[in-house]
Amino acid sequence: MDAAVNRPFSLLLGVALWLGVLACDSRSAGSPTTASAGSGAASASDMDAGRGVAATGAGPAADGPSGTTDVAVAASADAGADAGGAAPRRVVVVGDLHADIDVTREVFQLAGATDADGTWIGGALTVVQLGDMIGRSDDDRLVLDFIFDVRERAAAAGGAVRPLIGNHEVMAGRVDNQAVGLAPFAAFEGIDGLDLDDPRLQILAPEQRARGAALMAGGPYAKRLAAFPTVLKLGATVFVHGGVVPRWAEYGIDRVNEEVRQWLQGDTLEPDSSLGVDDGDRVMWTRQFSSLVDAGDCAVLEQSLAILGARRMVVAHTVHGEITSYCDEKVWVIDVGMSRAYGGDIQLLEIVDDAEVSVITP
Repeated sequence: MDAAVNRPFSLLLGVALWLGVLACDSRSAGSPTTASAGSGAASASDMDAGRGVAATGAGPAADGPSGTTDVAVAASADAGADAGGAAPRRVVVVGDLHADIDVTREVFQLAGATDADGTWIGGALTVVQLGDMIGRSDDDRLVLDFIFDVRERAAAAGGAVRPLIGNHEVMAGRVDNQAVGLAPFAAFEGIDGLDLDDPRLQILAPEQRARGAALMAGGPYAKRLAAFPTVLKLGATVFVHGGVVPRWAEYGIDRVNEEVRQWLQGDTLEPDSSLGVDDGDRVMWTRQFSSLVDAGDCAVLEQSLAILGARRMVVAHTVHGEITSYCDEKVWVIDVGMSRAYGGDIQLLEIVDDAEVSVITP
């Protein structure tokens, strides 16, 4: 996730990104339909507030006994066979969390998934989290441990938590610390399985190496992240951090998922399907459907959806002041910068019966 700004400032802000300052994008959102539910747009000056109105909801819909899910708690269940599957009755989609444990707990409660003690109360609810669980703030390990735990609790109770791999998980797999919080490092010290002598860690300061060792490809936390898909399709909806352009849709989302899984597991080098940096065309990097979206981008989206056999795509990665749709609501952008790193308001997307799309606000 990175905030959207106008093109003339992209070079200057790109330098700021490498210095670890708030990252900014070289594309800004245009001609959107925006959600206007609840508390409204975030006040951060780097967020694009957008225009228009979208379907909204004051709170989560009740989840009935007929709800279904296609997830298993086994480590390989999320990573593979995600090119298709029946849609659960109710899905709540969560954007970038960026290492903010307080926001993470709040959004799961707002979704009706957990209570204040972290107990799963969502029944058959499915929560999809679009990646970037880490980075920008200091609670990397707390957020990941919460996600790992709530995923198991949900599966045991008949629900599902489906986290995805975002660009910040990819950067961590590369041992790239350019966009981390100020002090997330000590929390990873003493974890079993850390290889602090791995030569990949030599680029990091000694006090940063425990985090690097945990999250680098083949590290103990990366191996757990490897259970999560990069792209997920449930019913008529494709969920992905950045977007799926036609060449990756043709390539196959199961293939992308398996390649990224094997890399994070430590079995292969980083695949072409995750290579690149900000604003590339890979599924965790592209902004084609979330920033400066025009008619040409919508035509490209139509191609992707046709290849994938889907009606809509839900993405994150580019900060907006509120949840925003483009291309006649065929793509929804749900990164509202709700972590402390950005200071945006909390908003979630809800999809009921694979058809009714609305926004949940506190």
